[in-house]
Amino acid sequence: MTVNDPLIRLARPGDASALAELQHTLDNETEFMLLEPGEREPDLEPLKLRLAACAEGRNLSYLVVALDGPAAVGYVDVRVLPYARAKRTGYVVAGVRSGHRGRGLGGALMRTAVQEARTRGMRRLELTVMEQNRHALALYLNCGFQVEGLRRAALDVQGHRVNEYYMGLLLD
Repeated sequence: MTVNDPLIRLARPGDASALAELQHTLDNETEFMLLEPGEREPDLEPLKLRLAACAEGRNLSYLVVALDGPAAVGYVDVRVLPYARAKRTGYVVAGVRSGHRGRGLGGALMRTAVQEARTRGMRRLELTVMEQNRHALALYLNCGFQVEGLRRAALDVQGHRVNEYYMGLLLD
């Protein structure tokens, strides 16, 4: 990363519009996101409320965002269930805008998200990645995640059944 690289930090309530725009862009840019174009909720209020709850420490969930000026160009969303037995495990969703891929931004975002998980006392992060998404698979492996299973025919993407790897990272 260099001086002109995006700023990476925990997302704040004021980032809701930029994050929503990024998510909608990613839904259109790649078939590797779970949601198809038009499926994502257009209402910003739930995202604003979620970011406010994260910022106020009302739950263990958080988002890490990469900002290039006012625009969000990448993010890692870590969601934690509110139940005692699951509160030390975070489920990860990540995305980087196409024009910013291949420059180490995904790795920087993921390292920040992992460090934040450790700071919050979490013990595990987990995610799924489509089998044919080789770049993301390599990124996650490089960040210490391990393949724990294969979810056969888990998704339908453009009329094709797609397998997903289930991956986990122990933080202890």
